[in-house]
Amino acid sequence: MVSRDDGSKAQYHQVADALREQIALGQYREGQALPSESRLVALHAVSLMTMRRALAVLREEGLVTTARGRQARVRARPPRRAVALEAGSRLVSRMPTADERTGLGVEHGVPVLEIRRADGTIETFDAESVELVVPLRCR
Repeated sequence: MVSRDDGSKAQYHQVADALREQIALGQYREGQALPSESRLVALHAVSLMTMRRALAVLREEGLVTTARGRQARVRARPPRRAVALEAGSRLVSRMPTADERTGLGVEHGVPVLEIRRADGTIETFDAESVELVVPLRCR
């Protein structure tokens, strides 16, 4: 249940915080469906609109997926691969275009990383699947 005495945050943010914590603690695991909206409303003693706004926050953060007529699910995180950022390269983080999102299989709310190499080539990666490796000479 959401604390009613915390006036510093909107109620839907408080609900999102509670659900985020439950996901982090493993109460809801990757791929697992959350309880139905009506059950979540009852568990957190909030309105349906408040619950939908909380779920929208988590969806935009990439923690859950939602679809009309289906229960929200905890998103599975893709495995990360190392990508080297070489000397003279620039890193740009941005939101993908619709075509890039489709091509990379990226969901709404997940940024892309562009590595602009010194030789002029540009590589684009979804930010969730990359772990940047910066050699000591670049630091």
